Amino acid sequence: MSPARRQGEGGFTLLELLIAITILSLILVALSGGLHFAGSAWRKQEEQTSRQGDINALQTVLRQMLASGRDFEGTPQSLKFVGRMPAALERGGLYDIDLVWSGERLLLSWKPHFKGANAGLQQNETSLIDGVAQFDLAYYFAAQGWQHASNDKSKPMDMIAMRARLSNGRVWPMLVIAPAINASSQPKT
Repeated sequence: MSPARRQGEGGFTLLELLIAITILSLILVALSGGLHFAGSAWRKQEEQTSRQGDINALQTVLRQMLASGRDFEGTPQSLKFVGRMPAALERGGLYDIDLVWSGERLLLSWKPHFKGANAGLQQNETSLIDGVAQFDLAYYFAAQGWQHASNDKSKPMDMIAMRARLSNGRVWPMLVIAPAINASSQPKT
């Protein structure tokens, strides 16, 4: 106790109060910086999870479309086939479907499938995903193994593999699909 204080009189000196306020301020600055960092990390993780969920949903739709497709023709960057559109689009019947990598976009286009002339039908197109830095399709035939092209509709493929690398670091897991077997395309014994 300082000699200037009277006995029975309690309290802190001005210097003690300034030191306490300074220490409290430093603690608050550290806590607010930590909270800001935690909030930023939380938002980034939510965004990444949301984007990855979009990729998973896209792969599920592609898996369903390709599994039920037929008459496949493909190159390393494009695939044409006849199949059904996803149930969510509420479009019945068969469609001529094209999956194409163009620039940094993966495009899906479709029009109703007719055996006759269908030149006057409108081709619908949508971008499935942007920021695709690399895209590769491969086709598996039991007798030939993996091929980078499939132009013969009479030889049904056993599997289709789809690989992509996205430019913004999102992960695209390799997608391998086994199309349904068409009874009409099976060899006759």
